[in-house]
Amino acid sequence: MLSVKDSPLEVAVRRLKVCHLFAGMDESKLSEVARQCSWQQLDTGHIARGRSQETFFIVCQGKMRVSALSPNGRELLIADFDQGEHFGVIGVLGASAASLQAHALEPSLLACLQRADFMRLVQQNSLLAERVRESLQIAAEQLISRLVEMGVLNIAGRLYSCLLEMARQTGITDNCAAIVPAPHHSELATRIAASREEVSRELARLRKLGLITSTREKLLLNDVAALEQRLQNL
Repeated sequence: MLSVKDSPLEVAVRRLKVCHLFAGMDESKLSEVARQCSWQQLDTGHIARGRSQETFFIVCQGKMRVSALSPNGRELLIADFDQGEHFGVIGVLGASAASLQAHALEPSLLACLQRADFMRLVQQNSLLAERVRESLQIAAEQLISRLVEMGVLNIAGRLYSCLLEMARQTGITDNCAAIVPAPHHSELATRIAASREEVSRELARLRKLGLITSTREKLLLNDVAALEQRLQNL
């Protein structure tokens, strides 16, 4: 009995269905999107090709991290994007963008649309346009919140806020949280726009106070309420 393989277009359509923007889109319209996509298969640590001002990226598999780079090489985390999410939309819609780069946190597959193709799809599909507007609003709110945090809080405060957010994501039980795997000091520095040395000093203070315990495998927050109080007192 002969086996029938999916065509490349069918494979591409199936991959695009994981994207939240395209949920519920009929097969013919999704096929049109697929025909205009190029694809990038990235190993862990590899950087996506294409500028955020010119390319719209869809994470069909894996996880990507988008960061801004300062002239002196310091990296600031913008956001992580899981399977089904997208990035680059602010750039392709005309907003200015800093020097951004996206690298794979794990083996990843990206579908890529060029600015002109993406704009044409948005103009021709009202549902897609509405979802893009919602996506832009969420992104703007997140960026404003991050900007306020950077401008108002010192390095210690930004570190407390970052640890508390990671604790909420992993789950808080009996006023304690275990962040697994333990984040590297360099990763925390990237998240809060600080140097690795500054993060190491602040973590050492928290360990001395008994608020955290760290091993190679995990970072334990021993008193979440106390950490929240320290943040409020800044």
